[in-house]
Amino acid sequence: MSLAPKIAIACQGGGSHAAFAAGVLSGLLAPEFRYQLIALSGTSGGAMCAALVWSGLIHGGADEARHRLIDFWRDLEVHDILDAVTNFWAVSSARLPVTAEISPYLHGPVAEPRLRDLLSRHLDLASLPSEPRRRARPKLLIGATDIIHGLGVAFEGESLTYDELMPRPRFPPLFRAVQARGTLFWDGLFSRNPPVREFTELPERPDEIWVVQINPQQRKSEPRAMPEIVDRRNELSGNLALSHELYFITKINELLAEYPSLGARYKPINIRVVELEGDLDYPSKLDRSSPMIERLLRNGEERAAWFFDGRSLWPR
Repeated sequence: MSLAPKIAIACQGGGSHAAFAAGVLSGLLAPEFRYQLIALSGTSGGAMCAALVWSGLIHGGADEARHRLIDFWRDLEVHDILDAVTNFWAVSSARLPVTAEISPYLHGPVAEPRLRDLLSRHLDLASLPSEPRRRARPKLLIGATDIIHGLGVAFEGESLTYDELMPRPRFPPLFRAVQARGTLFWDGLFSRNPPVREFTELPERPDEIWVVQINPQQRKSEPRAMPEIVDRRNELSGNLALSHELYFITKINELLAEYPSLGARYKPINIRVVELEGDLDYPSKLDRSSPMIERLLRNGEERAAWFFDGRSLWPR
């Protein structure tokens, strides 16, 4: 009987669309799938998905990880009339042909207290072991952008705090920068979406890297209407960092084939990518309505099995 492959999973960010990543991870936590999960990474909403699974696995195992993940997203859904009105206003305003951007420093961070409360309840860092070695399996990496030094960074789960995780769902027109480690951070969408190349430096190297991609890689037709152009521009910019990360892994694999001596430091790593498909526009990343979140969770759970066959192989 062959040993289960060692896997590292990277979850791309994308606002509410990251519920698709939650669905994929939930599906992969089912007992019928055999693999060794040695690392997780994520950015923005994907970071929250990765962190929730990580904390659940450390605290109680696969069932606990799934409960934390799904309960978080269902708590994030719209639940009352006031929240429904706010959600409708946010999505509708984003679809207007002309929008006014107001500095987040001119108003209070309305969404932050609720998000921090949800993380405190479902991620529950206080319940995790304090010893770094017990928080290092699986390894957790959270992507962020240092806006002062212009660098992409990856926070590690061994020392993760809520302040370090809070920048993940943030982009400048809506949220303020977050202060941590003596500097200021914006969302990792600008530079690490999500962290991948660190997987090649882990003490225990993965056999495969699985990527949950939120932004469509390809489109069937040319975008011509202005909303279509804006959507495609955002998709391409959101995939830029990921493309660089996957190219890095692919190039290492090519060099290993040509120069076997590099095997002393690196090993060939297969890449698999499962992508969110459909006709969702950019403003829908703000949509927390129950039909939207449930649709994405269900779609993700259905796609989880793709990691085990040829549909997920990368490059295409």
